[in-house]
Amino acid sequence: MSSRHLNSLIDKLLLRAKNQGDRPLYYFLDTRGREYARLTYASLLTAVQQLATWLTDKTASGDRVAIQLPTSPEFVITFFACLYTNRIPVPLSSPNRKHNCEHYQRIFTDCDASLIVTDASVRDLFDKEGLSASLPIQIFPSLETLDSLLSPIDRQSNEIGFLQYTSGSTSFPKGVIVSHENIIANQKMIQRTFGHSSNSIGLAWVPLFHDMGLIGSIFQPLYVGFPCYFMSPVTFLQRPKLWLKTISDKKVTTTGGPNFAYDLCIQRTDPASLADLSLSSWDVAYNGAEHIKLQTLEHFSNTFAPYGFRKSAFLPCYGLAEATLIVSGTDKSEEPLALTIPCSGDEVLDADASQHKGNTRTVVSNGQVMPELSLRIVNPQTLKECPSHHIGEIWIAGPSITRGYWQQPDKNQETFVYSDGLRFLRTGDLGFLDSQQRLYITGRLKDLIVIDGKNYYPQDIEETVKLSHPAFSEVNCAVFSIAGTYAQKLVVVSEVVRQFVQQIDRYADEIKQAVQTAVYNHYQLTVHDTVLLPSNRIPRTTSGKIQRQRTKLLYLLQQLETLETVTESI
Repeated sequence: MSSRHLNSLIDKLLLRAKNQGDRPLYYFLDTRGREYARLTYASLLTAVQQLATWLTDKTASGDRVAIQLPTSPEFVITFFACLYTNRIPVPLSSPNRKHNCEHYQRIFTDCDASLIVTDASVRDLFDKEGLSASLPIQIFPSLETLDSLLSPIDRQSNEIGFLQYTSGSTSFPKGVIVSHENIIANQKMIQRTFGHSSNSIGLAWVPLFHDMGLIGSIFQPLYVGFPCYFMSPVTFLQRPKLWLKTISDKKVTTTGGPNFAYDLCIQRTDPASLADLSLSSWDVAYNGAEHIKLQTLEHFSNTFAPYGFRKSAFLPCYGLAEATLIVSGTDKSEEPLALTIPCSGDEVLDADASQHKGNTRTVVSNGQVMPELSLRIVNPQTLKECPSHHIGEIWIAGPSITRGYWQQPDKNQETFVYSDGLRFLRTGDLGFLDSQQRLYITGRLKDLIVIDGKNYYPQDIEETVKLSHPAFSEVNCAVFSIAGTYAQKLVVVSEVVRQFVQQIDRYADEIKQAVQTAVYNHYQLTVHDTVLLPSNRIPRTTSGKIQRQRTKLLYLLQQLETLETVTESI
């Protein structure tokens, strides 16, 4: 340790294993919320040192190692063993059908993976699809038979820590190069914003390959020195009540997820069954990774206030893989703030809805930008900085902005630009700053719909569609525009709930007319085409985001699995 600096997670692990080795760090819970495994600082280090010998036998320093393991001790051990041996871990979700296998083959080729560490089910699937012949696939080994590599292979803080593949919500996933320096810088930001200390207790269900799960739930507890409980994403999706019960039973202080997680708790939890629930320990309920809805925050707060939940616990935040993770976050002691703005146009007038002509939308503040970062709102056409209260593309510079994309020089030149001596990330996200320099996210640049010179955000129109008819209750919807002869044309693609699918001939006209009427009444826009799909047919990323551009491509190629399509001429 004398020749090393505290500039990486491995340094943190070595120090904590020496000084507090017996203290539990990670707990793993089964489908009923019962602990089936735990890792102390010392046991984690021992396991990492054992797997390190196995990795060094099969790979060379600097090699990329793809990790396709579920939420488990094996995932954590493999990831840290890669860091310990100067290998570059590439955390990925696991395939479940042939299409996914081909998708991962592209990623393996993109990062030139030297090894894939997985379990028997994934290996068997790759075998079945004939992909294993050209891929070095290994099942996580039995550690008891391995010797230990006692000293880590040294590396500098500015070298690559891992590759984080983007969600692919607007394009094919790209490998973001995250350095050790990026990791530590972002960990400091998360700790300060969330107010973490050794007294904190975490709980995570977000997949560990996702940046929110990896950086927020594996890295942060190790960096700060507090325990964290893990349940699988499937367990959460099937039993959201168990998430709440675990918060209550374990006195969890920090847990959260995307906005849909809170909606799911509201929809799938019967308050009458929560008599013994106590959420009073929960003081950081982070909400990020997708569009944050004020209605969700208010409904969740009202539903669970009788059980000790405080609305001020909500911590809306904004982050992305290219910035390592967190960029902005709200004050943990204040309730979420929202503004009412016009549904179209680039200028935000004020918070008073009565001052706006036409339709409005409510946007939730994502809080103050981290002080270590420089953030600008830039007009994406002119590349000039926007005045206050004007919507533009979000540009960010600072120590947690990553190196770029793996082996993509053209994309790097387009996405990472220099201005006034700073290297800025062009996020592709749209937003604005208010008079107090609080950040608000309004949408994605690539998803923005422009019709007759006016800007419309697809998520707004999608919400209108979902409320237009009971057939759209709790399903996915994607809205986009296509080129027409004289103007852009609006297309609505939506899944339909099962009971209406079974009677689609009877209800199709009624459903489509409801969409037409609702969209026209709200936005004075004519829907060119309404496409109805069975459930779970709209493409989504591994983290659940709607892939609007992928849906648009499938629409144009006439490859959507439709129930029925109707075209209305403009």
